Amino acid sequence: MSEFEVLATGFGLAEGPVAGPEGVLYVTDALLGGVHQLLADGSRSHLVPDRRGIGGLALHADGGLVATGRDIALLDGGQPRPLLTDPTATGFNDLGVGPGGELLIGVLRYRPLRGEPARPGAIWSVGADGRRVEFDAELNWPNGIAVSADGWVYAADFDSGTVLRGRWSTSSPPRLRPWWSSPSGQADGLAIDEAGGVLVALGTGAGVARIRPDATLDHVLEVPAAFVSSVCFAGEQLRDLIITTADSTGTGQPAGGVLRIPVTVPGLPIPPVRIPTAPLPAPVS
Repeated sequence: MSEFEVLATGFGLAEGPVAGPEGVLYVTDALLGGVHQLLADGSRSHLVPDRRGIGGLALHADGGLVATGRDIALLDGGQPRPLLTDPTATGFNDLGVGPGGELLIGVLRYRPLRGEPARPGAIWSVGADGRRVEFDAELNWPNGIAVSADGWVYAADFDSGTVLRGRWSTSSPPRLRPWWSSPSGQADGLAIDEAGGVLVALGTGAGVARIRPDATLDHVLEVPAAFVSSVCFAGEQLRDLIITTADSTGTGQPAGGVLRIPVTVPGLPIPPVRIPTAPLPAPVS
């Protein structure tokens, strides 16, 4: 079996990995703040250093990155430009991208890291016209969101450790229902490979599970970290699996990292987001 390659370390909680052009990786630090750019030559730069709570990133078709946090913002070299806010949301966690470049958003309505009791969250889709659609889904702490090549939408609920699934649709809100339960009781970021396998970060389960399309467990890849937060595919023909983690040294220093390992089944390409880059209208109450 191949060994893990450590691409970067020193994160409080590495999150939201996204593969960019020319071997670039973008990764956030949800706890300590900022977006990091990891170049193919091994160098690293710190973008938007002060923004905390970014659990998801997506490439925008017009350039820049869309990021979560207290709002949905466009990061394009200057100060973050808010695109979407909502007074009912305590924050926005992870992101996905639909087949037509729709932005898929996990909406939080409580603060789990502060110990607040769970409250139902939501998943929204925002299209190129700026129209917002809320999925028919019951989940509290939405995490990884992705759409398979054959039209299944998957979304993880970290609170219940469940992955939900439903048919993708642009004519009516997708209806997601429980599909798979994590053996660790936690389901964090996820990604889909070209065979339809769903790779799920298992949190304190310290691994990545690959689930077949029929909801049976294929295998669990053990990861040398205390917490596994997210995954994405990168590299030539998307044959590298990127894994983000949280950990600490023996003296309590942040040691979350970004790991890479080759895989036999390549990842499914993810299109760029095609939502408007001007602020979107507030939701209708």
